[in-house]
Amino acid sequence: MSGQPPLHLGVNCPGLGSYRNAWRRDGIDPLGTANPDFYVRVARTAERGLFDAIFTADVPALTPSWETEPQRATLDPVVALTLAAHETEYVGVVATVSSTWHHPYNLARSIATLDRISRGRAGWNVVTSYNPLVSPNYGLDVLPPKTERYARAREFLDVVQDLWHTWSPEAIVADKRNGRYAAADGVRPIRHRGEFFSVTGGGLVPPSPQGIPVVFQAGGSADGLDLAARHADATFVAAATIDAARDYRVGLDAASAAARTPGRTPVLALPGLVLTLGSTDEEARRRREELADPESEAATLAMLAQRLGVPAEDIDLDSPLALDDSHFEKQRHATSEGFLRSLASLGESGRTVREIVRDGIGHLAVTGGPKTVADTIEAWFSTGYVDGFNIMFDVIDERFDPFVDEVVPILQERGLFRRRYHGTTLRDHLGLPTPTW
Repeated sequence: MSGQPPLHLGVNCPGLGSYRNAWRRDGIDPLGTANPDFYVRVARTAERGLFDAIFTADVPALTPSWETEPQRATLDPVVALTLAAHETEYVGVVATVSSTWHHPYNLARSIATLDRISRGRAGWNVVTSYNPLVSPNYGLDVLPPKTERYARAREFLDVVQDLWHTWSPEAIVADKRNGRYAAADGVRPIRHRGEFFSVTGGGLVPPSPQGIPVVFQAGGSADGLDLAARHADATFVAAATIDAARDYRVGLDAASAAARTPGRTPVLALPGLVLTLGSTDEEARRRREELADPESEAATLAMLAQRLGVPAEDIDLDSPLALDDSHFEKQRHATSEGFLRSLASLGESGRTVREIVRDGIGHLAVTGGPKTVADTIEAWFSTGYVDGFNIMFDVIDERFDPFVDEVVPILQERGLFRRRYHGTTLRDHLGLPTPTW
């Protein structure tokens, strides 16, 4: 991997884009996320732009806005990305699957299968879920407490990792003459008895060229940082300001030091980047104004109110967002603590609630032409707090190609981004070692 620039870029697919009414745009297929062509198209564009991976978010719940918003009309992420992997050669494919609603054996087999089909390009974004609308789909009236969800996630990951390590890379000898398929010392069955799971047996899927899938994690709480430090290769970070990115990096490094896991490489930090991209700064501003409809802003305000635990009508739009310890104490178990901390950093910057709602909540939001976008990426990356970005476009089908054609070349000219893939696996792209057996 000599000569590979360290900046990492992924594309996130929160439906058709971060813009709530993307489905109503001319030329956009309202059923796009329910059609396999969408995932193949995004993956091919990502590969053309030399991206590390395509990521699919997943909230398996029918939301109250189903009459006006198609964001939940999505395919199973693992199945959709399996097709995308089959139609590409290099780009990684990362599926979000919750440890709260699934069994580790099925998950381990499913993601390992995606890893074999993609020839070593698969990743799993493990989440514990905080949306109460999901619980009834899995037979629970209420969402389990946050401490229980993370305790289950820790055990879940222990089991998955053991299942993925059932077969050594050299286990299958396939000696046809002597009828010896696998080496006796190359297979390690699992016998797990824990608080949440009992698993005896072993994984069925042999290692891929990258050994085992890459593990991503999203969560900024103490439990989330500990989980990342022990199990994750990379994290998705909610950081709307550089100060928030710095605080997250400090917390992640501290958690990694406390975990004292031998042989662990530093965990990559990849903040979300919400883009409104134009060919010039002025064109981008016009685009943002075009997309800033009252309906979308009302929905964003409602989401902000839910995360803060206050009625939307009690929020003063023209004042800076003020968060104190009481908000964290009240809401840390009901929403993403990482998003709360990111919102707090926006409040400390003096931005009004109206500005925050306009640009989107929780992630870094940039409106500008190719140079402005490249400047922002370089400025953040140069701090050393982040290792790259997970990019979200307002409308993926409208802005992803222009990013590849106009922003990527600038990053390449500055020596920040690769000009070709230096390997074939997702671990190659991310600069991660192959795990030992």
